Amino acid sequence: MQNINFDDGYKEFSINGDENRVIRINPSDFGLIERFNKAIENIENELGSLSTDVHLDAKGDPIEQLKEAADEVAKARIYVNEQIDYIFNSPVSNAVFGNQSPLSSPGGIPLVERFLNVVGPIINDMIKADVKAREARIKKYTSQVKKK
Repeated sequence: MQNINFDDGYKEFSINGDENRVIRINPSDFGLIERFNKAIENIENELGSLSTDVHLDAKGDPIEQLKEAADEVAKARIYVNEQIDYIFNSPVSNAVFGNQSPLSSPGGIPLVERFLNVVGPIINDMIKADVKAREARIKKYTSQVKKK
């Protein structure tokens, strides 16, 4: 089989300096902006629908509600991981969160929010750089046309 090689824009990033936790994403993919915004909306809706109420039965036993709550949180975890993978069009959630739930909130801020707050500006800067490079390239060709 022959191979075709070209720069497809993908970059590799290590998570918290751990070279065993690497994600490969294309930060200059313009579809990333749309997917990023849609996934944030989806995640907010999903997390907003989580029930935090635990009711006791007649015996005062909350076990069934805790199991239901655990199931609900597990379902939300899977959904959030799917949305993170959707954003980057790549299975990155495992490298980002490992076996931790993206809903874990050290210091009161969920890991998913911490990650998105850090990766968002990186994406924004890389897209800006890509647009600037594209504009320079277009300017080069339009100036050549003007000369003719």
